[in-house]
Amino acid sequence: MPAEAVLLYDPADAGWIRSVIMDHPDPERGKVEQHKFAAMQALGEAQTCRRLVLLNYFNEYRNEACGNCDICLDPPRQFDGTVAAQKVLSCVYRVGQRFGTNHVIDVLRGSKSTKLTDLGHDKLSTYGLGKEHSHEYWLSIIRQLIHRGMLIQNIAQYGVLQLTEAARPVLKGEIELQLAEPRINTVMKKPRVADRSDYDKVLFRRLRKLRKSIADAEEVPPFVVFNDTSLVEMAIEYPTTHQAFLEITGVGQKKLERYGDEFIAAITSYLDADVEPMGVF
Repeated sequence: MPAEAVLLYDPADAGWIRSVIMDHPDPERGKVEQHKFAAMQALGEAQTCRRLVLLNYFNEYRNEACGNCDICLDPPRQFDGTVAAQKVLSCVYRVGQRFGTNHVIDVLRGSKSTKLTDLGHDKLSTYGLGKEHSHEYWLSIIRQLIHRGMLIQNIAQYGVLQLTEAARPVLKGEIELQLAEPRINTVMKKPRVADRSDYDKVLFRRLRKLRKSIADAEEVPPFVVFNDTSLVEMAIEYPTTHQAFLEITGVGQKKLERYGDEFIAAITSYLDADVEPMGVF
């Protein structure tokens, strides 16, 4: 029978959990647990269909998205990721498929670490090819390539990155690869407002009521329409145009097209009614 699942994930917890794993009395076991947790963290931060992520983790590779998860319902903005993927895949090959994610990223970003220079990896053709992007950017690209079945993390060798046959046509430039824009680009543009208290409480309640009516009509949980963070920001910024609405956290082109006019109308009606904004001052 059809079932619903809710994933609760807070990136802030990751550091604490990782430190607990690091304190494991058995170092070898700790390395295995680190690999397992990294896979869980990648699922929480995935920009690829979550069903594909789960199936690929168990070596049941698929290319067709489920169409039901939050990523499929509100897909992230795409870009031509062929060159970025080629840089990563080539770098994995150049380091002999014997190193993990962080080392590959260090090579791409031109790190001058002693370990890297001692190995002579500063002489590789891929050294510094990705220095214009952050560590988080390349981590997102690598995760997507893992989730798409072009890379695997060998748990028997503590997460060493290795190429799969699916990587060959990308490396040879035989196909173009669309990837999701790494979230780090979006997150850095806007401040987080989840903990803000100076928002219009009356408007927030009205927007929640509108959200519930839409969710009930579509038979989906309210957060699929918009989460509370998005509503809070709407109750701070009062967006009344499509462009302003796109600037709200959690709003993409698809959600603008699906829900934008109704929420903009509600906000405009609220402002036109001469209601005194009810923020906290």
